Amino acid sequence: MENVNTKIYFYFLLGLILIRPSLDILSQIEFQIHANLPPLNPNIIIGGLIFLACSIFFLKNLKSIYRTPLFYPIFFFLGLSLASIFYSLDAFNSLREFIRLASIFLLYFLAYKLVENRKDWFWLLKIILISYILPAALAMIQFVFRLGLPDEFGGFQRIYGTFAHPNPFAFYTFFILALLLCLSLSGKNFWLLSIPLIFLLFATYTRSALACFFIFILVFGVFKYRKILLAGLFLFLIVYFFSNVFQERFWELISLDPYGSIVWRLRLWQDMIPVFLWQPWFGYGLGTFTNLVEFYRGFAWGSLEAHNDYLKILVENGIFGLAAYGWLIIGLLFYLFRIFKKTIGQEKILSLGIIVISLSLLTASFFDNVLRGTALQWNLWILLAGWLKINTIKK
Repeated sequence: MENVNTKIYFYFLLGLILIRPSLDILSQIEFQIHANLPPLNPNIIIGGLIFLACSIFFLKNLKSIYRTPLFYPIFFFLGLSLASIFYSLDAFNSLREFIRLASIFLLYFLAYKLVENRKDWFWLLKIILISYILPAALAMIQFVFRLGLPDEFGGFQRIYGTFAHPNPFAFYTFFILALLLCLSLSGKNFWLLSIPLIFLLFATYTRSALACFFIFILVFGVFKYRKILLAGLFLFLIVYFFSNVFQERFWELISLDPYGSIVWRLRLWQDMIPVFLWQPWFGYGLGTFTNLVEFYRGFAWGSLEAHNDYLKILVENGIFGLAAYGWLIIGLLFYLFRIFKKTIGQEKILSLGIIVISLSLLTASFFDNVLRGTALQWNLWILLAGWLKINTIKK
């Protein structure tokens, strides 16, 4: 009976993996239950239901879950996030953000518990890859019929698929593309499938996600595959010389255009550092960064988002919160590198790929809202949980 329940939960997990990237755009549909309450959207409702279901599973299996890798750093990070609700500047927003964050790591624990063998892990991997089909199809339609999102700074259009913004779609595209390249290098013939994904990634014009892609190419090119390094250089030159938009965004990055998004980020971070110093230890409460930016800078300076996950955590959860998140990152990398040292043959390529994907996204978090991409974070941490599990099962 227990095995049947486990399989039901596993299929439930596969369903979430499959549909969540296609539902991201629903966050644009807002409604109010009561005039005195902040607006909600369908994804908040879905996230809340997932949080409740996973919380019940977590509590019922706590005796075994506490032995899961990264349990303690996750416990402290989420514990500090939960505590911040009680002193937050915006308790409702903090609660909403806590439920979103907690759902990511509860799904991690759920996946670790449910994956029993390598067949299960490869099922997770297959469904993650399939989950990209609908977002990619819609993104291609947006490109062909020029239905993308106009850029605030450059006036060009950026595709976003089924996501709420081009940036989270770009990071999810990189995630899927990197997995396909790893499988191709491991002997699976996915090279042709990778080509349209490279095109879609460039069509988002998200520099942080493109940087992740070139970091991936650089690491694999330096360590083993010189042809990939040359192909990456050739691709960069082609795009640079045949795309005026790419040229402009590249030189905006190099020259620090005073009217560009890079300088805007630097000014935002500079303005928010003194705000952090007034509440340095525990911060202002989870999810309050935009409230603070609105109060001190207003809407006239553009987006209220941090575009830096580490600064956001520092302001919202203070030094202790950032330390807990840093512990989580260090612990994750420790496990991934230990697995890399033990793997052999073609599996070592996949192991290296998962490390590079993680490091690339963690690096991009210095310049973008990677942690805000719920669909990516759900599927990334589910994949990581399965990978850690199958490499800790005794052979």
